[in-house]
Amino acid sequence: MQDPRFRFYQPPTSPLARFGLVLLGIGILALSFLLGLVFLAVAVGMAVIGFIVLTVRRLLGRSGGRSRDDGLVDVE
Repeated sequence: MQDPRFRFYQPPTSPLARFGLVLLGIGILALSFLLGLVFLAVAVGMAVIGFIVLTVRRLLGRSGGRSRDDGLVDVE
């Protein structure tokens, strides 16, 4: 009876093939890490730009002075 682990997958016996699989695994991990860094950099950049835009809008809103016409209706 064959071991069920090795029925469908035969691990390579050649040291060069094993080394190639190790390099492939390291390459896939490095690529996913770099893609994660790019995603994180884009997210941080968007957050910084949003913070700057909100700060500028708040500063420009205060410098213009508040008028009494803010969309509210006085009811007597």
